Amino acid sequence: SFSQSVVGLEKWRIYMIDSTLPILMGLVYLLGGIGHFAAADSFQEIYPPMGTWGIWYLPGSAAFHVAWTGIIELFCGAGLIFSGIRDAIGSEDGEEENILINFIKPICASMLFLLTILVTPANIYMFTHGAVMGDMAPLDMSFHVIRFVVQVTFLSLLFTLARDSFFYAWGDELD
Repeated sequence: SFSQSVVGLEKWRIYMIDSTLPILMGLVYLLGGIGHFAAADSFQEIYPPMGTWGIWYLPGSAAFHVAWTGIIELFCGAGLIFSGIRDAIGSEDGEEENILINFIKPICASMLFLLTILVTPANIYMFTHGAVMGDMAPLDMSFHVIRFVVQVTFLSLLFTLARDSFFYAWGDELD
């Protein structure tokens, strides 16, 4: 239900930032969340044990941290998918919208941004201690470089998605 007058960067924003990006990012995190439960032991193997680097003293077991991060990935991934599909389909003119629905995307993107930062110690632990998930072969430097680039890209995309979604959700309410 896009206007014919929507062109250029605005059209790109509507198709990419509002719908395609949240759906794709949501799928990645939803699948990651499922993985936290389907292969919980593998995820626990990359959780830094107490005392790692002489500073890692986070309370709670590896199983607890794998579970709560998996739950966040599941719910926020589903939230991004829902909001992306909702924006792709569009809403009928004159349809009364619940203001909270407009904030699902920016809240989920913000939470996944924060979560991605919070799980970074597990990625660093894999690099510094050679930890692997399950029966993986030892990882060479190229894996860690690619993972770093992917993580920075995901953080950038989540930040953009959260910022733009908050901006447009608030802007729509002010109109």
